[in-house]
Amino acid sequence: MKFYKKEGTNKFIYFFIAIFIIVLILQINRVIDKGGFFSLEQSFSFDKKPAKNTTFTFDKPQKMLVFYNKKSSQSKDILKNLEEAFIFNKVNYTLADIGNIISTDGYDTFIFATDSFIGLQKSTFEAVKQATYNGKNLIFLNTSEYNPFNSISGIQKTGKVIERSSEIHFTHKLFPGLDQHSPSSEMVVHPIFEVALDSKCKILAWSKENIPLLWEKEYGKGRILYTNASFFADKITRGVMNQWISYGNDWYITPFLNAKLMHIDDFPAPIPRTINKVIQDEYQMSTRDFYKQIWWKDMLEIAKHRNLIYSGFIIIDYNNAVRKEDMKEVSQITLEDLDIEGRELFLHGGEIGIHGYNHNPLVFDGDIDFAALSYHPWRSKEDMAAGMNQLLMYVKKMFGKKIKLYVYVPPSNILKEEGKAALVKNYPDLNVIASVFYGDSDRGAYASEIGRDKTIPKLFNFPRFSSGFYYEKDEMWSLFNAIAIYGYWTHFVHPDDVISNDRSMNKSWSELKQEFDKLIGEVEANHPYLEPIRASELTQRYINIEDLKIQSEKRENKIYIGMENYREPFYMTIRIRNNSIKNISSGTFKEIYDTEDSKVYLLHVENPDLIITLGEKNEQK
Repeated sequence: MKFYKKEGTNKFIYFFIAIFIIVLILQINRVIDKGGFFSLEQSFSFDKKPAKNTTFTFDKPQKMLVFYNKKSSQSKDILKNLEEAFIFNKVNYTLADIGNIISTDGYDTFIFATDSFIGLQKSTFEAVKQATYNGKNLIFLNTSEYNPFNSISGIQKTGKVIERSSEIHFTHKLFPGLDQHSPSSEMVVHPIFEVALDSKCKILAWSKENIPLLWEKEYGKGRILYTNASFFADKITRGVMNQWISYGNDWYITPFLNAKLMHIDDFPAPIPRTINKVIQDEYQMSTRDFYKQIWWKDMLEIAKHRNLIYSGFIIIDYNNAVRKEDMKEVSQITLEDLDIEGRELFLHGGEIGIHGYNHNPLVFDGDIDFAALSYHPWRSKEDMAAGMNQLLMYVKKMFGKKIKLYVYVPPSNILKEEGKAALVKNYPDLNVIASVFYGDSDRGAYASEIGRDKTIPKLFNFPRFSSGFYYEKDEMWSLFNAIAIYGYWTHFVHPDDVISNDRSMNKSWSELKQEFDKLIGEVEANHPYLEPIRASELTQRYINIEDLKIQSEKRENKIYIGMENYREPFYMTIRIRNNSIKNISSGTFKEIYDTEDSKVYLLHVENPDLIITLGEKNEQK
């Protein structure tokens, strides 16, 4: 007698075994230290490559003479912006107080970064005037009724002062994106003079009141660039100032980091387990399901469409534990959220940085208005350290011991020196603080310059220039000004911007998503060459050019560029007046902007010696 097993019974047994194995794996995945089994790796090298130096020698390198007035606070503010620009751009310049007697020989461009000409020596005035007439460049970065050069700058008559003029409207191309926007009166307000100008003046920008702001005037063989405003004392216009000076030279070289970065603050972070009315009305789902099923998928789609890489900054728990004894064990469901978000970030090529153990800024009692900002002061440095150790412990638990954390974003961009020192002490791999470029330090904002930190040289500052999912013209002005000097753009958003009334501008996620794409698309249209990179990769690019020195000289139809401390290939831009590039001796180049009387090129520099051969000279001025 033969016995037969029913085929359906076999299928049921196999199905049951498969389900059992899957459930078992999921349960093990919940309780074990996954770092040991599914560990990830995040590691960057910040070592400098050996330096190479140019073989060129220069008899008459391009050089600028900058006059300022040490008795004028406004002159000092303008000079601050100018020197930050020149230091980054490796410009060869000499600084002189306006009352000093200094030789004008050997300079291509004279810049007056002052509103006051009291003390200017007659011999200096005559020498600058004659040198300009003979073919040099003269640039003014502020207006003054008593500027002795006014008569040769095209000013026939000055009228009344408009104390609170606003807006900057370009009628001539200056730099991609920058000349398409005007700052609102909430961002830039400045005094200007009513002026009657010579008909030969070429006006590049006008005020809201239809008064000339920026113009150019030929003087003999030379050129004068005049600024009828005081806005170059403001940090927000530093990019315009850099490109205005660039436009005023026969050629102007700027290192260009050529990068775009997208930061997500509070990601990974615990996801609220609540029902939010904004999300419920639009998607009829929980907050957690929205972020997992809608928001993150949309963010990945935008990244793919717009060629972005995300850097995320982790928050372990939204608690107010600012004392060591109050730091309780984080729930398993919170760790699951953090783990999933972090691995998603790595899966799509991103980087994890630090936002905080919780969202309380690293400041003590008295540092900020805690009540107004709904934060809690840390009790001591020891409590800060305990919170930092908690973050490191959980990161290793979730992702393994090969994750090194290099970048810190202060909660609400608030940070003081004591907190900065605690960061360095407790995060061994940390080397970057990414806060904001524009900010109010009186309210605790950590608004920084670009580059190595002045108080803790181990650290670098790479601030962000814009934020939010919504499209806003002042944000565009901010970010294009930054690109116009540093050649990189960092924007940041928060996942909960979507459910925050002020940060969402009361718009739905569908609306915000479209505006976010519009914002990124406008940057892409103006600067399609910007490369998507992670936060730590920006540090690598900067370190490569940090101690670079550049000299340049024109010989017949060639521009010779020589570099000291050249390490690895990097990007630079060069603006060339009334001419074009025919070829270069090494590397690559491409034209990125044409202003009719000047062209801007992006070069990839691959050698410390570079020769640019120019084409036929365009005689139009």
